[in-house]
Amino acid sequence: MFDTPAPQPEPEPEPEEDDDDVLELTEDMVLEEEPEPEPEPAFEIEDFPVEPEPEPEPEPEPVAYVAPVEPPPIRTYREPEYDESLMSPPNVDRGATLLSDLAREIVRQKAFGLGNSTLTVEDLVRELLRPILKEWLDQNLPYMIERIVKKEIERMVNRSEEF
Repeated sequence: MFDTPAPQPEPEPEPEEDDDDVLELTEDMVLEEEPEPEPEPAFEIEDFPVEPEPEPEPEPEPVAYVAPVEPPPIRTYREPEYDESLMSPPNVDRGATLLSDLAREIVRQKAFGLGNSTLTVEDLVRELLRPILKEWLDQNLPYMIERIVKKEIERMVNRSEEF
């Protein structure tokens, strides 16, 4: 039953292409256009002098980037705590008494007219104050220095403990 092979269908004929519809682009087909005449310039170049272009400024050299440095933290400064007066009230009274005595002595010596016209008031005060000041410094200077130095050392120790 299936011994005979099936007949093969006939191939369809290929459609024929019409050569009339195809447009061939060849050099024969190119239309030659007439070159347009160059327009006349509105002005002559010689009317304007040509200035040479300025030379460009040299570019600045690149600056190396430096990272900003943060300033160290600002430490607050506290004024040292001093007493209103460097002297105790009894010493202030004694000093005032001595200065009053000095002023009276100056007035008394002027009344006598010492006759030394080259001696100024400042010189006279210096001479009279020298022994008084020497005595006072001998009595009080060691104690004052000890007290002031001790306060400064305490302040420095307190500051070091804060940090």
